[in-house]
Amino acid sequence: MIDFKPMFENEQIRDIILFLSGRKGNGISHPQLDGYCTMYGTQRISNIELISLVKNMREKGDISSNGKGGYKKGPNWKEPKFVTEKKYGIR
Repeated sequence: MIDFKPMFENEQIRDIILFLSGRKGNGISHPQLDGYCTMYGTQRISNIELISLVKNMREKGDISSNGKGGYKKGPNWKEPKFVTEKKYGIR
């Protein structure tokens, strides 16, 4: 089981978005992403900042639309370091 609380305390929000968008073939929906940020990252990012960050990441090709109101890996997606280190219960 992934431990999101310390992930949101210790990692960059951008890297967390990369992780979540790359987890499954369909990525993550915006409501799910917003829910994670609201539950675990309330002191770190506001809804407006999240929208701006996602827009910037899409423009850079880090993430792309999954066609279902969410995000998946973009052409420039790179796995965050904490994923390769298998932190927070990531397998």
